Amino acid sequence: MTPFDVVHVTYSHFPEDPRVRREVLALSLAGYRVAVIAIALGDTMGESQWNDITVVRIAGTRRRGTFGHYVMKYGSFLVRSWKVIRRDARFREAATIHIHSLPDFLVFAAQPARAYGARVILDLHEILPEFAASKFAALGSRFMHWLGLRIEMASRRFADATITVNRPIEQLLERRRAAIDERIVVLHNAPDTSDFGPLLDPQPRGELGTLHTVYHGTLTRLYGLDLAIVAVNTLRSARMWVTLDIFGDGPERENLQAMVDALGLGDRVTLHAPVSARVLRERLPSFDAGLIPTRGDLMTKYSLSTKLLEYVHLGIPVVAPSLQTYQRYFGPGTLHYYTPNDSSSLATALAEFRETTGTMRAEQARRAQYVLSEISWETEKPRLLALYAALASDRRANPIGRRPS
Repeated sequence: MTPFDVVHVTYSHFPEDPRVRREVLALSLAGYRVAVIAIALGDTMGESQWNDITVVRIAGTRRRGTFGHYVMKYGSFLVRSWKVIRRDARFREAATIHIHSLPDFLVFAAQPARAYGARVILDLHEILPEFAASKFAALGSRFMHWLGLRIEMASRRFADATITVNRPIEQLLERRRAAIDERIVVLHNAPDTSDFGPLLDPQPRGELGTLHTVYHGTLTRLYGLDLAIVAVNTLRSARMWVTLDIFGDGPERENLQAMVDALGLGDRVTLHAPVSARVLRERLPSFDAGLIPTRGDLMTKYSLSTKLLEYVHLGIPVVAPSLQTYQRYFGPGTLHYYTPNDSSSLATALAEFRETTGTMRAEQARRAQYVLSEISWETEKPRLLALYAALASDRRANPIGRRPS
């Protein structure tokens, strides 16, 4: 059987994960024979086709839990992926294995193909040391950061190239390089027009009697929806109408709904089920502002929210916490900032935003789109293809082995 040119391995549902989806589509359209190994959604285990891409779905769950639960579920997926690659010549003899993190150590699933000369890419959606220190602080932030760093360094040394999601993380990885000749490439999480349609020109709106805000994404404590609900309640007490529509699911959903009910905010805060990117691009532009209530911590200081970039793409003004990386990309006059972790500051920012003119809000959104244009997927995609070409050249020059000595 003819081997695949490229195999992507991801502990996520495919094609639901937008980063994996846009990368494999770009490679498929460029003529590569592509396969994806992902976790099953419901009873979808086994091999199937999505467009021209072969998808193998194996057992796994996105349910969150304790540190031990994370280790078990990730370890099980690593072993299962390793077996798929080892047993099937189409995977074992692939030219490139592209691993998506978390977890970083999933990169070792590529070992059977690497032994045949495959080049290995580690695509860091998150930075493991900072994630571990934040997520499992109860086990000791310093210890979890140390453990995460050991895993990250070993994983990066095994790979032939490391991809990450923004420049501050790139600089962090440069400061703790895994090898002198390590390739580090940045591919931002800017929306793909095939998901979110063309860039929408921000439209001026009149005076806001009611400010309609929206959030979409995972519902976890880190993303601060409880702070947003408190802010809406504060504004209600000030006799100011602000609504919040929340699209998504996650471990905090029941707690958030209980909070809304306890505060009597059912007419102002609505929790919706998750919807597709196609539905989001139709519904989001009807809102006055995209709300990012993310808490600030060791991990999020390096984050650049995908939701933020999607709001900007759709021409929606954004109210966001003044996190380090947000401010690195989006300077004064592009986003409406407030102090992270502070519901009072968020309430004040929403009240101030409500009083701005429609022209001012549209101009703010246009300035944000100018920033986005510099990191758009159309700008980033050639860098992905160039990396694959470089690794293919290395493989031809050195058929077996990691990289030239």
